[in-house]
Amino acid sequence: MDPRFLYVTRLWHLPLSIEPLAAWAAGRWPAAARASAASDDGEDSALRRLLGWATPVGAAMATLAAAAGGALADRPSVLGALVLVAIVATAAVLFRRFATRILGRLEGEIGERETLRAALVAARRTREELRTLAYHDNLTGLPNRTLLHDRLGVAITHARRQGTRLAVLFLDLDDFKKMNDSYGHAFGDRLLVELAGRIRASVRAGDTVARFGGDEFVVLLDEVSGTADAAHVATKVLEALQTPFRLDGHEVTVAASVGMSLFPDDGVSGDELLRQADAAMYRDKQDEARCGLAAASAERALGGEDDETRGVL
Repeated sequence: MDPRFLYVTRLWHLPLSIEPLAAWAAGRWPAAARASAASDDGEDSALRRLLGWATPVGAAMATLAAAAGGALADRPSVLGALVLVAIVATAAVLFRRFATRILGRLEGEIGERETLRAALVAARRTREELRTLAYHDNLTGLPNRTLLHDRLGVAITHARRQGTRLAVLFLDLDDFKKMNDSYGHAFGDRLLVELAGRIRASVRAGDTVARFGGDEFVVLLDEVSGTADAAHVATKVLEALQTPFRLDGHEVTVAASVGMSLFPDDGVSGDELLRQADAAMYRDKQDEARCGLAAASAERALGGEDDETRGVL
C-alpha cells in the first residue's frame, strides 16, 4: 500500500479524536454531563469560548498537515515539526488562560479569608467590649455588682473548702451629694475615678475592689487571718482617702465610713456578708464617736480578738 495513503489516513483520524472536546467547547456535549457540571458553567464559560476557536483551528491545522504530508511524503518530519509547534503554542495559550483563572480564584479566596479574619477580630473585640460593659462599671472600670457577687461566691466556696476566712469591707463617702451640688456632677465623677484608684492601690493585687453603686464601694479580701488583718487593710484605705484631692483647680478632702464583715463569723453567703457590712457602716455613720470603721459584730469590735484589733476598731 502506498505509504503516503497510510500517512494521510493516520493524520486524518486526528481531528476525530478531539471531536468530544470540540463538542464540549461548542456547548453540544451530552445533557447528563451538562447537568453534573451545571454549577461550574459560569466558571467554564471563558474556557469554553477559548476552546471554541482553539479546537477548530487545531483540527484545521491537523487536516492541512495531513494533506501536505500526503503531497510531500518525502518530508513528513518537517510538517510534523510544524504541527507540533502549533500544538505547543496552542497549549501555551490555553495554559496561560487557565493559570490566570486559577491565580484569580486564589487571590479571591485569599481576599475572602482576610475579610473573614477581620470580621472575626471585630466580633471578638465587640464581644470583649460587651463583656466589659456587662461586668464592669462604666465610670471607674471597676467590677460592678454582678461581677462582685460572682467573685464573692467563688471566694466563699474556696474559703469553705480550705477552712480559711475572708472579709468584706463596705465603704461609703460622707456628704458626697453636697460635693456634687457644689462642684457639679462632672467634678464628682472625676473624684470617684480618683478615689477608686486610691482604693485599688491600697489593697493586694488578688483582692477585689468593686463599685457597688453611687458613692459606695466594696472590697473583698481573700484569706484574711481575722479581724485584725481586715481592719489593717481598712485603715490603709481610709488613710489613702485622707489625702486631699486636687481636681480642676479645687482641693477637696473626703471622709468615708467603712463597715466590715467576716466569713464565716458574720455570714455564710455573699448577700449576708454584704448586708452585715452595710449595716456596720451605717452604725458608724450614726455614732457620734465614730472612728470611720465598724465591724459587723459589735461584741468582736468591743471585746476584740487582741489588743491590736481593739486599737484599730
